[in-house]
Amino acid sequence: MNAYDIETSIAEGRDGFESLIEWILQNADQYEAHEMEALIFQKLIPLGLAALKTYFAQRGTGEVGDEIQREDGVILAKESGLHPRRYVSLFGALPVPRTCYRTAGEPGVFPLDEEVNLPERCYSYYLQEWMNLLSLDHPFAEGAERLQHFFGVPLVESGMVLVAREGARDYDAYYAHKTPPAPEEEGELVVVSMDGKGVPMIQSEAAKLQAREESGDRRPKKKEALVGVSYTVDRKERSAADLAERLVNPEAHRARRKETGKEEEPKGQNIRRMASVKRAKADVMREMKKDTERRDPTQSKPLVVLLDGALGLWSLALGIFCGWRGGVTFILDIIHVRNYLWEAAHALHGVGSDAGRIWVQERMEQILKGGVGYVIGGLKQTITKRRLKGSARQALEKAITYFEGHKKWMRYDEYLAAGMPVATGVVESACGSVVKKRMEGEGKRWSVEGAEAILRLRPWRRARTIWPIGDFMPRKSGNDCMKISSTIRRLYS
Repeated sequence: MNAYDIETSIAEGRDGFESLIEWILQNADQYEAHEMEALIFQKLIPLGLAALKTYFAQRGTGEVGDEIQREDGVILAKESGLHPRRYVSLFGALPVPRTCYRTAGEPGVFPLDEEVNLPERCYSYYLQEWMNLLSLDHPFAEGAERLQHFFGVPLVESGMVLVAREGARDYDAYYAHKTPPAPEEEGELVVVSMDGKGVPMIQSEAAKLQAREESGDRRPKKKEALVGVSYTVDRKERSAADLAERLVNPEAHRARRKETGKEEEPKGQNIRRMASVKRAKADVMREMKKDTERRDPTQSKPLVVLLDGALGLWSLALGIFCGWRGGVTFILDIIHVRNYLWEAAHALHGVGSDAGRIWVQERMEQILKGGVGYVIGGLKQTITKRRLKGSARQALEKAITYFEGHKKWMRYDEYLAAGMPVATGVVESACGSVVKKRMEGEGKRWSVEGAEAILRLRPWRRARTIWPIGDFMPRKSGNDCMKISSTIRRLYS
């Protein structure tokens, strides 16, 4: 194979562009605007391939002389002829001619691979980004079909799966090297929160769940992914009455806040989100702890751990997060407390009644003032005095059991006075908008490995950032060069 010639590549691109313009002038009257737009797009794709040829022509073949010396002192001689490597881009595939340096019995070294950061596989890093972004929202096979439909790139489902799995392998290394946020960009409190969300599994994986988790006649079809978040937030003192109204009667609260001009709730800063269906729950928690330590290496800020009612998570969290030098406060999510009160109110007053709403708001305010014991006592008295039976009694007993089992983490009067958050809204948002949205849907069933890859590739961030080559991983010479693709740099941050 010969090297690409710059003049030939430029001429190919110019001829293609001139042909496109001429075609548009000759056929403008034959198509509506959207039809012409689609046809122009299709005809621009070959121009992109010609432009890539011009790029590789300009970069050369990686020839750096007649021989090169490795770090270990071995001399590698330039081979005659060029070695092509298939490069599949968003514009199509083309062979990339490369100069090889080799010595007998040793693997060849291709300097161009490092010079232009060629991917380990044939798919370009930019194409890999498209593949992974489509895999986040669609089944692998459907993502491949869409790429072929719009760009004409022939892909198969197995290629989409492979790219997703390989793209996630640098996840841990990325966060180990990631620069923590600047102290002035952080809030006064460090917060971590965890919650679980089910991921639908393929039949073979679901069978394993059935073997491990007895659930009567019901066959589990989902495996729980543990979602963890870490962030900082400023303190804000709130009254029990104000928060109770916000939780139970949000419309009235918004109207009153608008009239009084009260400030909005402080927002979480530099949120780190993580989800795993493969790792043990304790490992996810330890990763969240590492993130808090990167943010606050001296542990000078107070740490808040927010959880729902799952006692298994509480048992793990109490062991992992205890000992924080700035002091750690464990808080039961107030939203789950509210939900138990609503169930009791529906049993006593019916669904949608004003009496039920008032009942919930009064008891919510009492709990937020530190009176969970009084609420428990009141619920017990209601069962006795009204001689409740059946579902009504069960709803109140369920709330009583929940409150008694978590009472030690329901000192909301202290939390509010200290300006601490008391709701797991950040992790709940991650469970719904990330795990549920990305992992559930028609045709989406996962193996553990496939689900783990997509959860790791989830673009948690809001802003897109392209990290410069070399800013993350150390680079080595020859084929041993450690690279991280633009896909990973974009998707992890």
